[in-house]
Amino acid sequence: MSARDLKDLFRCLGLTRHDAEVYTVLLMQGPLTITGLAKELGKHRPQIYESLERLKSKGLVEASEGKPALYRAVEPDVLIGIFDEEMMSLKERAVMYLKSIERETPPPTEYTVWMLRSYKGLIRRFRDVIRRAEVDLAVCGGPRFLRDIVGDLVSAQERGIAVYVIAYEVPGEALDLDMLRPLKKVKVAVSGDLMVIRDSEQGVLAQRRLGPRARPGYGLLIEEPALIDYLLHDFFNRWIRSKPMRDESLKLPASFTMFRIAVLEAMRLIREGIGLWARLEGRWVDTGKQGVLEGRVVDVVMDMTTGLVHFVVESRGARIRAGGPDAIVEEFATRKIHLKEVEAGG
Repeated sequence: MSARDLKDLFRCLGLTRHDAEVYTVLLMQGPLTITGLAKELGKHRPQIYESLERLKSKGLVEASEGKPALYRAVEPDVLIGIFDEEMMSLKERAVMYLKSIERETPPPTEYTVWMLRSYKGLIRRFRDVIRRAEVDLAVCGGPRFLRDIVGDLVSAQERGIAVYVIAYEVPGEALDLDMLRPLKKVKVAVSGDLMVIRDSEQGVLAQRRLGPRARPGYGLLIEEPALIDYLLHDFFNRWIRSKPMRDESLKLPASFTMFRIAVLEAMRLIREGIGLWARLEGRWVDTGKQGVLEGRVVDVVMDMTTGLVHFVVESRGARIRAGGPDAIVEEFATRKIHLKEVEAGG
C-alpha cells in the first residue's frame, strides 16, 4: 500500500488528503502537539486543527487532556475496522435507496446484445450469470478464466444446477485439472473463446484476440434467443468432439433447457437400461400454442447427418416427436425438459 492508496482510502471516509498526512505523521512520530504537527507538515495551526477535528470525529485520532494537548493516531487495524464499518453502512444505505427507486418497464427491444468494455466488468458479468442460473450452465474457457469462476461453478452445482464445462488447453499455460475435479461434467478441448450461458436465456461471450494468455477487455452480454441458440449448437458440437475429463452419469430427476445436451444424456440413460419419464414445456408446432407434453420416453433420435434431434414421447396412446425450441418437422417444440426414472418397460 502506498501513501496515495492511503489518501484514496481517507477520501472514501469523507476525509481529505491533508487529513491522511496528519494521521500518517501522528502514526510515525506521535504523540504530538498542534504546534509540533504544524512544524512537521509545514502547515498553519488552523489547518492542523481542522484536520484533527475531522480525524477525531471518525475515531482515528485520540487527544490528551493536558495543556498543550497531545494527539496520537489509532493503530492501523483500528483504522481498517472503522473503514469496513463505514463502507458496510454506506453499502446498506445505497442498496436501500436503489431498491426504493421505481423503474419503468423498458419497451421490448428487437436486438438484446450489450457490449462490455473491461475484463473486470466481464468477470463480474460472467459470475453474475452463473449465480443467476436456475436450471443449467454451458461454460467454455481456459485455465485463468476457469480459476476466476470455478468457485461459482461449484456453488451452482451444489444448488442443483446442471453444469457443463469445456476446458481449453492454452499453449504455455497448464490446465489445473485438480481445480475442476469437484465438477461432474468436464471435457477438454483445444483453445477457444470464453463463454457462459445460463438457462438458454442469457450468455456472456468474450474472444481472445490478443494472444492465448491475454485477458480480453471486450465482450458481449447476449439475450437474443437466436444467438443463444446458435452458441448452444456450437457448444454441443464442441462437447461431443471433446476429450472427457469427468463425465458422471446423470442423477435423476434432472432438468434442462439445453435441448441437445438433454437428448444426449437421455440416450446414455436408455442404453444403461433406465426407463425415462419426461415432462416437456414448450409449444405445439401446428398451432403455436404454449403447452406441456408429458409421458414415457420410448425413443430418442440424434442424426448428426440430417440434424434431426428429438424425443419420442408416448402420451395418451400417441407417439409424439418433441424437438428443440426451433422445431419445425416435429409435433412439439421444447423449451424446458424434466426427466425422471420409471420402471423400464413398464
